Amino acid sequence: MHRRNSLVLLVALSLVLTLGSLVVADLPQGVHLGWEINDINTTMSFVWYTDESTTASQLLYDTQSRGGDKSLYTFSTTADGPMVIIGRKGDEEGYTYKATLTGLTPGVTYYFVCGGPDGYTEEFMFHTVPSDLERIRFIVGGDTRQGALDFPEGRNKTALLQAQHDPYFMIHVGDHIEKSFDAGEWKEYSRHLQEYYVDTQGHLIPILPIIGNHEVGRTEAPEGDYTVPETGFYEFEITKEDARLYYQFFCMPEPKRWYTVNITKDLRFFELNSETYSNPEYPETEQLGWFTEVAGASADVTWKIVGFHRPAFEEYGGWGKSVNFLPLFDQFDVDVAICGHEHFYARTIPIDGTVHIIAGGGGAPLSQSYPKSWHACGPISQYSYTVFEVSPEELHVVAYNVDNELIDEITLHKGVASSETFLRTRGEGSYAADNIGPPPLVVYSAGTYPEIATFGKVGNGNVIAGGLAWNCINGYWKLGQYDVLFDIMFQHLNAGATKVLWYEGYGVAHDTTACSELVTALGDLGYTVVGDATEPITSALLAEYDVVVIPQLRLGSSYVGGDPNQLPWEDVEAIREFVASGKGLMIMDAHDYGGNNWAFVQNKVLEGIGSDVALQSDGVYDWADNWLGRGWHPMGAVDPSTPIGAEYVARTGGVAIELWEVSTVVPIPAFFLEKVAAGARTIVDGRRTGADTRVIIKTLAGGEGYVRIQREPDLTVAEGGEEGYSVLSGPTAAGTLVVVDVTTDIPAALIEWPITIEVYYTQEAFYASGFEDEALLALFYWDTEQGMWRACPESGVNVERNCVTAATYHFTRFAIMQK
Repeated sequence: MHRRNSLVLLVALSLVLTLGSLVVADLPQGVHLGWEINDINTTMSFVWYTDESTTASQLLYDTQSRGGDKSLYTFSTTADGPMVIIGRKGDEEGYTYKATLTGLTPGVTYYFVCGGPDGYTEEFMFHTVPSDLERIRFIVGGDTRQGALDFPEGRNKTALLQAQHDPYFMIHVGDHIEKSFDAGEWKEYSRHLQEYYVDTQGHLIPILPIIGNHEVGRTEAPEGDYTVPETGFYEFEITKEDARLYYQFFCMPEPKRWYTVNITKDLRFFELNSETYSNPEYPETEQLGWFTEVAGASADVTWKIVGFHRPAFEEYGGWGKSVNFLPLFDQFDVDVAICGHEHFYARTIPIDGTVHIIAGGGGAPLSQSYPKSWHACGPISQYSYTVFEVSPEELHVVAYNVDNELIDEITLHKGVASSETFLRTRGEGSYAADNIGPPPLVVYSAGTYPEIATFGKVGNGNVIAGGLAWNCINGYWKLGQYDVLFDIMFQHLNAGATKVLWYEGYGVAHDTTACSELVTALGDLGYTVVGDATEPITSALLAEYDVVVIPQLRLGSSYVGGDPNQLPWEDVEAIREFVASGKGLMIMDAHDYGGNNWAFVQNKVLEGIGSDVALQSDGVYDWADNWLGRGWHPMGAVDPSTPIGAEYVARTGGVAIELWEVSTVVPIPAFFLEKVAAGARTIVDGRRTGADTRVIIKTLAGGEGYVRIQREPDLTVAEGGEEGYSVLSGPTAAGTLVVVDVTTDIPAALIEWPITIEVYYTQEAFYASGFEDEALLALFYWDTEQGMWRACPESGVNVERNCVTAATYHFTRFAIMQK
């Protein structure tokens, strides 16, 4: 009996000890990544915390998964720490550890665990950034602090959506937490990073942090001789102690209060601190001197992105702080400034060359604000985030809301800033006539060297627009010229292209039969050129090709002209998706005398894919420099300063190309196109592309369609044939401040009238207009029947927003004028 009781006692004691060890075990939590060293290719830094343990300082890692078995990992390092977490009341509330690995291999996945005698974490993954990346993707968002009624659900959903884009890292624009010294909040946020910032392959996503006002605890002036700004000291950071938990829980390179990271050879990121002094009049602002030094040493870097918390505008808390950054951005050619503080998404027009993006929709209580004249998009009061993709040639930004719907998109280009003309006529006597097509029309008088073909970028792909269609048909081109040019164009549209769709549907006259000689020559150069007349144009039809050629769609009447309404928008969307995915599109028109104007149809495609050029329905003549004694057979010349032209010269030894019945391609003023859903209220924000107008429209059931906004040029050209926008495009803009053309293909019966039109202007434009009283500005519409401007009956001006608004019952041209 005694022995039996002893056995029971031993078992009970064993259970107690086992349970005790479970309680004592204090595994690392909140494991997240960043960089303590400005080297994202061969280093990685780590932070974790424990509640009780002071021995969780080991990080074990390998290039192969070891399933969490600590005995199998090949490499290890010892973290710095433990560092005591001091909470709001001065209590010790746990410990943090930091470790940095160096000598890693770029572009490699690593597996790791961290811990110590009390136990190790599960196995995590991370990967280093490849050193030879031509294009890098990362995400930008922020303002994830508490306060929203749906916290943390809204924050967590936004984070999950960000991670699905598989970024190499994220930039957080500040206000990670609500209370700067609340240790519980920092722990919870660290666990949030560990759980939610994991890409689709399982890699933890490193974070480049930006300090926000909620990370800073100072509320009173420090001791010493500091100049007090007019707005006071609230939340100013004087030393790192004022934001001690921010620096304790995050990794960033020295000097930490502001820092820079070389992301690729073409991209550099600078973090600035908007929570301390930034007025150059104050001697304490050493960060301005630091930025001047590091930005000045980055003159040869293609792209510069600067991040800070408070937007650099007085309206958003930047006075005395980040507003003083603005001159430096202009001085050092900063491309994009990213910030938060306001809990919405917004983007500005370029301000002295810098685009400012507010990406503060990460989960904090949403802010409300009205658009201002310098906004290009927003403010959009929704949870949101942005995805950046940067290559040597372009910086592409897409913004999404929490429903994963695209709310904004912009592409900045380097090298090819916009569409680039590579083919013009050669003779000084060349000109373009018969230009009676859709506006905007450009008059080419003698000596203007009409533009025949341009190259541009759309999304990840490329597009060529040219008035070349007739040149493709048999008998009107010479071997060694046009076939060589097409070969070069195809490779610039999509490097390595071999499969070409020569589309033959929708009334195309320049099909593969009519152009069989050119098709054969291209076949000899290694291309498979397939003629296909399948209607409609679908993604499935285009999918297997590298390049699509559209040689003039002829929809409509040969006597009246092209009818773009006969080309479904679904076809245009399929073409846009094809190009944006990285493929190539070549779209051609031709000289169509007699008023056919097929260019209406071609331009629907060009606009729908987001190109910045249009094809004119005109004809190019040269009665002195031609190759068949006829004026409509002008000599063309490639521009050797362009990549396509230079390659043509290298392969042919000259610039000349014999042309026939060509038309011109022209740049177009800013326009915006958006698909509107049926039975919904939609804000069509044309300011995203510089069209300076918002249209607020509500449609009825079945009222799906497109709204198009075109910003007309500020200057007109007198009748006389000078190059520029001709009077044929409509009434002159004399006495107007801004003129826009707003159209739709939605039937009027399916629109709930009135619609609201908002047209924006800048203060500088108002001063230059000659108008005397800004309060008298009103919106006018063009009465097509009377041929005159008439005041919209319900119009008003908001001089704070630089916006003139009207409720109107029709789509037409609108102008800001003075009553």
